[in-house]
Amino acid sequence: MHDVLVVGAGQAGLGAAWWLTRKGVRDVVVVDAGEVGDSWLRRWDSLQLFTPRRFSQLPGGRFPAGPTPTPSRTEMAGHLRDHAARLGVPVRTATPVTRLTRHPDGSCAQTPDGPVHARQVVLAVGPFTRPQVPAAAQQLDPAVHQLHSSRYRRPADVPPGPVLVVGAGNSAAQLAVELAATHQVTVVAPREPRFLSERRLGVSVYWWLLLSGLLNAGSDSRVARGVRRRGDAIGGRDLARLRDDGAIGWLTGRVVGAEGAALRLDDGRTVGVSAVLWCTGSLPEAGWVDVPGALDDAGLSLHDRGASPVPGLHWMGLPWQTRVNSSIIDGVDRDARRTARRVRDGVPARQK
Repeated sequence: MHDVLVVGAGQAGLGAAWWLTRKGVRDVVVVDAGEVGDSWLRRWDSLQLFTPRRFSQLPGGRFPAGPTPTPSRTEMAGHLRDHAARLGVPVRTATPVTRLTRHPDGSCAQTPDGPVHARQVVLAVGPFTRPQVPAAAQQLDPAVHQLHSSRYRRPADVPPGPVLVVGAGNSAAQLAVELAATHQVTVVAPREPRFLSERRLGVSVYWWLLLSGLLNAGSDSRVARGVRRRGDAIGGRDLARLRDDGAIGWLTGRVVGAEGAALRLDDGRTVGVSAVLWCTGSLPEAGWVDVPGALDDAGLSLHDRGASPVPGLHWMGLPWQTRVNSSIIDGVDRDARRTARRVRDGVPARQK
């Protein structure tokens, strides 16, 4: 029986473990389905974070200097591995939790290596684990090459010729720009994008967002509600420039169906395609959490700022968990500190 089990060795899980040890909780174990940093290494080769190094660091450690203002995916993976090595608590990799259940003294996590029992459990597996693809993808002709952004690595993964990039987020923007050097690219997005310049007056925009108070605005604040209503902004203006120059085509509309080698948009237009890159995001996958009261009817986490209604169960790393910046790496620190305090208060005094 452990005091605390942390499920997930990404930034949220490692951040929570770091603060748990600083709050005096000694018996902490971390498990992860893969290796530390794998979630970053599985992303496309050219990925650069939008957040500067200062805003990409984990609790208790500075992000190392590097050749670029923002870190690469490999640098981020290395930062996670270094952090895990410094934690001073066991981090069991290649240990997926296949089922989480309750028992009288806490919870039981089933793993290939046997059950792990803990009085308190922090679920930090990430909110975006199951690729989301519209139903129209199943209606397209099999000859159409289809790829979700989670499986894209480099332009060679897409056959030569025209490609339709479907999506309105930062992944769609980055990949459309990269593919435009080798392919004829058209973006289909449900709305006109908002572009956020990476620097203003020679300073990273993140510093301005921090100084303005927006980054640390509470998730239920008026500011946060406005941000959510408008949707995520696209970092950088590369896509805007290529679109304005005619190097990338643009269609505003939602994909609602398909027939043969054509997608149908919500305004009735059809778009012929030979290759589609779906940048349509991912969904949580929490079906393994077999704990009454932990999930809603849609299988999503029930929580109040990360606190589950189930005693001894906690969530970490959720978008908008407590503040606007809960969704970026820098936001892990405050959320992890809050979670660690709550977990510590639930561990019997003799166990601390």
